[in-house]
Amino acid sequence: MNKYDLVIIGAGASGLSAGISALKSGIKDVLILEKDDVLGGNLNLFIDNGFGEYYLNKTVTGPELGSILIRDYKALEGKYKLNTRVLEINRDKVITYVNPEEGIQEIEAKAIILAAGCREKYTGNILIPIHKFTGIFTTGSAHRLVNYNGYLPGKEIIISGNDLWTLIVARRLVIEGANVKGIVTERKCFNRDELDIINGFNIPIIYQSEVIDIEGIERINLARIKNVYNEEITSIDCDSLILSVGYLPDSDFIKKMSIMMDGSYIKNKNNLTSVEGIFVCGTMEKGIDVLLNSGENGLKVGKQAAEYLEELRLNS
Repeated sequence: MNKYDLVIIGAGASGLSAGISALKSGIKDVLILEKDDVLGGNLNLFIDNGFGEYYLNKTVTGPELGSILIRDYKALEGKYKLNTRVLEINRDKVITYVNPEEGIQEIEAKAIILAAGCREKYTGNILIPIHKFTGIFTTGSAHRLVNYNGYLPGKEIIISGNDLWTLIVARRLVIEGANVKGIVTERKCFNRDELDIINGFNIPIIYQSEVIDIEGIERINLARIKNVYNEEITSIDCDSLILSVGYLPDSDFIKKMSIMMDGSYIKNKNNLTSVEGIFVCGTMEKGIDVLLNSGENGLKVGKQAAEYLEELRLNS
């Protein structure tokens, strides 16, 4: 069985930053396991300028930061495997993964950083019959459709959601030429930092409301929206509906560790989990609220893991 000093699960901003930090702190044998076919994670989606202050002392686009982190990680001789899905990790830090080239394999690590990020998971918050019509997307699939494939999900769009991701998608769609006819949210308000994302884009926000029904023939052409405060119902013509279905940690592979959880999130103290030598960082730790600065968190955790490994070496 191959053994590594440090294995990092996930090659997004937090995972790459953690790897760079650990390598710069003197750890020689670092491996990143990434489920997608490219390094960079969600950085590849965010083409707006607002990333990298923690690393570059200036802001750049997501793909630019991603390319710089990838370059630096490779220059430090960090190892990585793409198209590699982690199946499980046990308390002895044995990692089982699978990829097309190697099949199912096991490796062992002295320390592990969980930086797999979050993924869209249905949380029971969608109560309309979304299977009836085409033109209905999740926020993540809409964003990928625009940035990876160069297609708009529609031209006249309603977006339903309460989180940061919702606002980012709305702005991106407007930039690409769509007419976002409204962001429907149950919230009473967004805070100033959140609103800065869409300021200047003339995107209506329909507060304290929810989408309760949709109509169409083959494709959706109308959404009915109810104000949850006064129960007033309005109808808005649209050709697409984008829904936030939930954005929770991608943590199915940790079940064998019996790691302590706080709801859907991994319980931790200063990024160290209840299992010795296993750290958590980025959106996997705190969710979508740290989406835009997860790399800074990873940089810190990489150094922590290096300090742990050095202490382990001195005590062995």
